[in-house]
Amino acid sequence: MPRCGLLSLLSCMFICSLFVLPSSAQTQEPASALEMQELVLNPTAGTLKQAQYGLDMRVAGDGGLQAGLGVGLFHRFMFGISYGGQHVLGYKELDGNELPGVTVKYRIIEESMTLPAITVGYQMQGYGPWYMDQKRYLYKAPGAYAVVSRNFRSEYGGFGIHAGINYNTIEVQEQRGWDGFMGVDFSLNEQLTFVAEYDLALDDNIDGDGFGEGEFGYLNAAVRFSFAKSLAIQFDVYDLLNTSVETQGMGRSLKIVYVEAFTL
Repeated sequence: MPRCGLLSLLSCMFICSLFVLPSSAQTQEPASALEMQELVLNPTAGTLKQAQYGLDMRVAGDGGLQAGLGVGLFHRFMFGISYGGQHVLGYKELDGNELPGVTVKYRIIEESMTLPAITVGYQMQGYGPWYMDQKRYLYKAPGAYAVVSRNFRSEYGGFGIHAGINYNTIEVQEQRGWDGFMGVDFSLNEQLTFVAEYDLALDDNIDGDGFGEGEFGYLNAAVRFSFAKSLAIQFDVYDLLNTSVETQGMGRSLKIVYVEAFTL
């Protein structure tokens, strides 16, 4: 079966599972302020609640650092802005991203016993170094997207599945096209969570000019440790399949997330 046909079949099966009514498991209501807003690089249907604000910082190799601020402006709606660059830490000359990244998320449908959470959004922020010649990040920004998330809880812990489609309108005009992603998270307890995601990378090797190589997309994973209801530390590993022609081996970064509510 051709690659596109196989990927389409797997994606359809994965998305259909989001709408299956759980039997022994029950839908999981967010138990803390740290509702997961993204897996590793791709978004979930999670958003900040009204009057919440979130700070996050990602530290990577070559002195790379990216920081962001998000605010829950209204019920279901959040807005965020981020900026970063390479050699922020260390002795080399600072190499900042060309533009700040803007994020907007709106949850259309809240999760219930019969329906998953559905969120639409727009994210300008990509990840990794900014390549000035190619006008893109190492891992392209999602752009406009729609994502579906479904959470379950059982005696063995929490489990979430996520799937989405996106269209990048920001980077590399010659490679703009539809893409898709899917992922899972498994909470062993209230503190420890394992995360995996797969980006199909359909828009990253159009006409052979992208960073992707071969028939594989980007497989990423993470381990997340949550402290109380405000702080989480996540260790990310990128490109486990070594798809990118711009890197050698897997990439690694450390991400810190802090969420709090405004008090009047």
